[in-house]
Amino acid sequence: MISGYDGDALLSELEALSDSQRVAFAAACAEALLTYFGSGSTASAAMGAAKCAPAVAFCWGSIESSGSPEAVDPFLAELEEILSEDEEGELGVMEHVIAGAYYALECSKAGDAGQAELVAKNLYEAADYLVLEDSGIDLADPNSGREILASDLMQRTLSGIAHIRDLVAARTFRGDDRPVEISQVREFVGRGLGG
Repeated sequence: MISGYDGDALLSELEALSDSQRVAFAAACAEALLTYFGSGSTASAAMGAAKCAPAVAFCWGSIESSGSPEAVDPFLAELEEILSEDEEGELGVMEHVIAGAYYALECSKAGDAGQAELVAKNLYEAADYLVLEDSGIDLADPNSGREILASDLMQRTLSGIAHIRDLVAARTFRGDDRPVEISQVREFVGRGLGG
């Protein structure tokens, strides 16, 4: 069992990677967020998912071609607007999906390790949100943290983050192999984070 989310340790590991590896990590975590947590019953959630899909695609595309960092700004503005308009908290778990896509876009500008870690943190927090929402765990119970951590969804998510990190670290995302490497990471995400 994975003992929890350690953002500082992950940040340190991400800092050892190249910019393109960090962007691939952020894009993979954002894609996992969108794929597994990106549905919702409200109009805001549906709009968020519709805006996140092209943002995630942009992040993957930024690995394959070096475009202008300013090209990301319209995507960022759209996601920021959705988040700022959610005064009633209607987005629910979708807030983490949108925030993850936002941080992945920020990471795509320069491969910032801190932004990449924030995408993974939102992936973790989305799982935490759903476990709490669906399980009926009593947060007043002193064992609630262990129950949340031991849940299948949380363990799959934490394992998935670690596996994405390992997959990305084993690839360069440079040269002619770049499309194949991207495809390999995306295939893993599409299979359910190994769960």
